[in-house]
Amino acid sequence: MNNEIVISDVMLGAWQGLGGAITEATAFNYSGLSSTKKRQLIEAYYGKNGLDYRWGRLSIGSNDFCLKPYEYTKKNDLSDFSIKHDEKWVIPMVKDVLKKKTVQFVASPWSPPEYMKLGLEAHHYNFLKPWCFDDFAKYIRLWIEAYGKRGIDIAYVTIQNEPRARQIWESCVYSFKAQRKLAYKYLTDELDDCDTQILLWDHNKAKLSKVADKLFCGSFVTEYGCNKKIAGLCFHWYDGIFPDEMWKVRQKYPDILMLSSEMSCGFSPYDEVSWQNDAKHYLRELFADINAGASAFIDWNMLLNQEGGPSYCKNYLKSPIILNEKGDSFILTPIYDALKKFTELFPVGSKVVRLECKSDSIVAVGRKLGARYEVIIANMSSKEQGVIIKVDDRQKSCIIKDSEIASFVI
Repeated sequence: MNNEIVISDVMLGAWQGLGGAITEATAFNYSGLSSTKKRQLIEAYYGKNGLDYRWGRLSIGSNDFCLKPYEYTKKNDLSDFSIKHDEKWVIPMVKDVLKKKTVQFVASPWSPPEYMKLGLEAHHYNFLKPWCFDDFAKYIRLWIEAYGKRGIDIAYVTIQNEPRARQIWESCVYSFKAQRKLAYKYLTDELDDCDTQILLWDHNKAKLSKVADKLFCGSFVTEYGCNKKIAGLCFHWYDGIFPDEMWKVRQKYPDILMLSSEMSCGFSPYDEVSWQNDAKHYLRELFADINAGASAFIDWNMLLNQEGGPSYCKNYLKSPIILNEKGDSFILTPIYDALKKFTELFPVGSKVVRLECKSDSIVAVGRKLGARYEVIIANMSSKEQGVIIKVDDRQKSCIIKDSEIASFVI
């Protein structure tokens, strides 16, 4: 039985590319490489013959992929604010990246400083004190300014990584009202005279359309104004793909930036064959996001060791490139190979066209090429698949081999 793909007349804008997070774990692993291997890693991710990364994500303070918890201030007046901790590993790697390519960075805090939180600890979630919203906005502004002084511009900032998650590591829970208050009033005012824009949510997609309505609509938003500082929203994949939820958001809010800001697969020891399944998870998520209106995709850690870390809280995961246990080298995993093949077939700037593809055994994205269309298909099964591509009164039959990623023009 052939799978059917129907090309619609809905254009979704230009694809803005892939990216990855420069966590402390990534930067620490990177620091142990020789100069030659560092250049090769940067080329693998940011080079034209690599993944051509255009985006990056940074953590404002520590997260679960650090060697130990840390924050930038202990004093209530912020007079001791310093990013000296980041200068050991994170900032040197970021600077090496920027020597290769201009990157749009998205920054996210995992927790406000402890003294600003009810419970007085960064871990185990809790809440930002109501009287500290202004101080926390200033804290974020100080971080953006400090990075700017080191030649690292921050394009976007979120108010909180996963604002509804109760984690054993750094986290903070916000109601929707609190998210709106922090974003539209305090952070908007604090960032008024700088170029950094604000992205909302930064969490999972299960009820994304309702989330978007709560964050972009309502009397609170009207009161403070939906100004140019609020650029859009970003999301993670951990509770499912939910393309229909994303599509509702894209239809209702056509002008916002929709950005996938974190993706990763759970840890298992490296094995090339078994990691092929993880590569398919990436492709299924990536293709669904693009077809539902996402403009860019940022992966989580870029370089982990073969234990899936370092992670001081042992929340081990996978990354597209991992350190080789045998000294000064690294391994390009099947996840990397799949992303590279996608990048070759679907370059930055591609004019995305929406497809209808209901099959579970293939995923597809499309782009406009003048009067023609190119459809990139990834076979999710271990069997050869027949596919029929339709647009207007034309159709094309094609065959895609097992586990293959291929393009077809009609």
